[in-house]
Amino acid sequence: MKLILIICLSLGLAQAQDKKSSEKLLDKIVAVINTRVISLSEIQRMDKTLPARQEISPMIYSEKKYNQKELLDIVIRSYIIRDKINAQGYVINDDAVESRIKMTEDRLGLKRADLLAFLKGKGLTYEEYFEVIRETMEYNIFAQRIIAPLISVTEQEIKNEYYRRNSTNNALSFKYNLVDFYIAEDKLIDKNENKFMAVLKDYQLTGKLPEEYRELETNQLDNLNEDGLSKDLKGILKNTAEGSFSKSIVLNNHLHVFYVQKKDLVESQDFLKFKDQIQNDIFMVKGKSVSSNWFDREYSNYYIKNLL
Repeated sequence: MKLILIICLSLGLAQAQDKKSSEKLLDKIVAVINTRVISLSEIQRMDKTLPARQEISPMIYSEKKYNQKELLDIVIRSYIIRDKINAQGYVINDDAVESRIKMTEDRLGLKRADLLAFLKGKGLTYEEYFEVIRETMEYNIFAQRIIAPLISVTEQEIKNEYYRRNSTNNALSFKYNLVDFYIAEDKLIDKNENKFMAVLKDYQLTGKLPEEYRELETNQLDNLNEDGLSKDLKGILKNTAEGSFSKSIVLNNHLHVFYVQKKDLVESQDFLKFKDQIQNDIFMVKGKSVSSNWFDREYSNYYIKNLL
């Protein structure tokens, strides 16, 4: 009888150990950053609740899809962000997070029970929601205090982007600073346009001209509004980028090529209407690149062991 009891206890202990070992295998460590240990179950939980996280914090979860490695990178970056802003004196404690949640409830006219019901429907616990809000608040401080000062958006960039989005809009108007290179057609022995363009580019750099182009003349044209230009010339200049040579055009028996020194979009009401939005869009695109480079530099300041 004692033997049977010992066997049963041994089997039970073995099964318990097997179960414990199995749980360890299911919840293995996938990364370590300094003293922060990141488990596989944490990444799997993020993946399962990704739609809710994207809805709550689109600035952190900005992509449509993530694999486990990319979700792990979000956790690592969140750790670095917290460490950096804490070092600057910005600590998002529980009271601050609770206050932000309460402000959101008041703004949307929700009671806590409504919020909990919403989270349940999204498959997210209140504790997870609480931490997503904390990380979002930290990310906003990081973006404003660390990344934003590294980004500049020029007026010309905004105008260029507006033009790119509205390139088929005939109502767009430009003014130019041009250098007009021209020569009488009957003075040209070789009328090959590609050769002429090559000569102009070399002339601009060296100031030297082949003998056959000695009759070439130049004229500086500043603040030239396109309203007074011919339809053909207007079309050529509109399709020429700033800092580039235009296609050639014959005007009054002279072959002209224009170097566009400056190309400014004449500000219209439509441009002013969308200017701020375009500036924000450019800022966001630059922000991703600047942030990525910033993290690449910062990784070397941390002990990071990535096992995924």
